[in-house]
Amino acid sequence: MVRISSLSPGEVRKRIEASNQASYEGRAQYVCWENHALRSDYDFIDCPCGPECWCKHRGCLGHYRIKEISFNQFVDTYLNLWTPKNARESIKSAVFTGKPFRGRQRNAIRALNSLRGNWSAGLAKARGCNKCGLCDPNISLEGSVTNLYEAKMWSQLFYDVLVPFDTASKKEIKRAGYTTTDFLTMNRELFRDLRRFAEAHGLDVAGIRKLDSPSAIAPSLSSLAGGQPLSGVLDKVFYSPRKKKFTMQIFKLRHHQ
Repeated sequence: MVRISSLSPGEVRKRIEASNQASYEGRAQYVCWENHALRSDYDFIDCPCGPECWCKHRGCLGHYRIKEISFNQFVDTYLNLWTPKNARESIKSAVFTGKPFRGRQRNAIRALNSLRGNWSAGLAKARGCNKCGLCDPNISLEGSVTNLYEAKMWSQLFYDVLVPFDTASKKEIKRAGYTTTDFLTMNRELFRDLRRFAEAHGLDVAGIRKLDSPSAIAPSLSSLAGGQPLSGVLDKVFYSPRKKKFTMQIFKLRHHQ
């Protein structure tokens, strides 16, 4: 794996397309839930930045910002985006009723419970951020981010600013030479390298967003006026979900005929 700035737009687009294809055919169908979340939980606000900001200088039209939603809605979206279907109700019960849960996703419960205890302040902080990751915003989080479920929670709050990761994608990010020991440092490095990539290839912010096009894989998905979130563009360069077993079997059969 190499840094994003070492890739061409075609190579980046190809990586993202492969990620979307695997996601659409996989059990979680992340691209479908992502599309639903962006339409239900987020506004695309006009870019408020001045001419000195990198994003405005590159023709930025706006940023995604979370709406004034309830914690219950946030949790429903979180579970649909980041957890397997067969674990969602158990995780939800653990968060809202304290029912014991010892599955692989138990760190999600810890993260959500921490946010639940201070939801109003957490939501206000997220809504108070009107920047995108390309602006190089100064964001502080409560404590250090130590696992993927915390990273996904924070990226869901700051959708256009922070990039989620899973175990495999974090390894790829590290292999590419980015810092992975600190979540915010990792994000700053990723977005700064995305800026270098855009400058090298003459892309404006809309052009960066267009590198990710889930509707090309799933035409039934609703188009988004603001384009795809910047966090998703970065995430999908490194993220490759598992496909359904039967899909892989069909693939193998076709290539043995």
